[in-house]
Amino acid sequence: MPKVFFYCDESGAKGYADQDETYPGEIGVFAGIMVPEEHLVTVKPAFDNLAAHYRPASGKLHIADLTPEKQEAMRNELFALIKSTHLPCFWYSIHVAGLHAHHQQLVNLYKQQREALRAERGDTGPRIKGRSLREEPASMHVQLFEGLYAHLVAFLLERERQEVDIEIRTDQVDTPLVKRFTDVAKELLNNDPHVTETTGFDTIEKKVVTGSVTTAVKWPPELDFSPVVRSLSIDKMPDSDGLVLAADALANSLNYLFKHRGHDALYGSLNCKDAVAQHPLAAQLDTFSNWGSGDVIGDGIYRHPKRAADSYVRERP
Repeated sequence: MPKVFFYCDESGAKGYADQDETYPGEIGVFAGIMVPEEHLVTVKPAFDNLAAHYRPASGKLHIADLTPEKQEAMRNELFALIKSTHLPCFWYSIHVAGLHAHHQQLVNLYKQQREALRAERGDTGPRIKGRSLREEPASMHVQLFEGLYAHLVAFLLERERQEVDIEIRTDQVDTPLVKRFTDVAKELLNNDPHVTETTGFDTIEKKVVTGSVTTAVKWPPELDFSPVVRSLSIDKMPDSDGLVLAADALANSLNYLFKHRGHDALYGSLNCKDAVAQHPLAAQLDTFSNWGSGDVIGDGIYRHPKRAADSYVRERP
């Protein structure tokens, strides 16, 4: 498997961590379909032809612009193609309220630490003024992509693939967002020391000052998975691409599934096979031979506040 193409799209929320949910259980989801290079030449024309069948005489094809009957028909045809071509599917989802609650915890912790340090020193105000966490909330879109990409890498790792070239293909996202996607993807597999630099204003010296923090992680040999990915590229595809359309339909269907869960499951785990058991592509989404002990980021750190802390332990497979 020297190269794979990963078609992906998002649905639902994609704002920032300083925003809370607008309705109970609101989520964001990023979904992807993996196509090995050797299968692309036979698989892609079928999806492109299907997309062309539903494309209007003029303008772009938007699923929302189709009648409900045509939406269902197109979705069924796309899913049937995914099943017949045996393409593995992936997804990653996060609760809006969970991401927001974690952000608020960080903001409050930072505030408490700053006030404690000020009290210890007897300061009347901070000497160095800089940007606060409130001004740099995490992006839901980026967090979702990072989780989705991590699942793809885990899939390749589980199958003992090495030196794989990954080409991610998505819709017309902004160039700055593509750069952020690239940065978090490379950071996931980067074992080099990470340097975080910051700037602030010294209120006494009346000048701009800089500082940095270096973080280094040394993985044990059994967890060193850097050889998995040889190269990574992210390309923006036209709306006529049938596989991008399929990823769009997959993401929308997952958002609908999570949005309409029963009350008992509304705030539960999102990134385990049980969460998508009722999806038409459940077999294709069940990509891992071993799902491990559960997702510690999206379903752990970013779990919904209305879900008891100990429920994460009980829900894990």
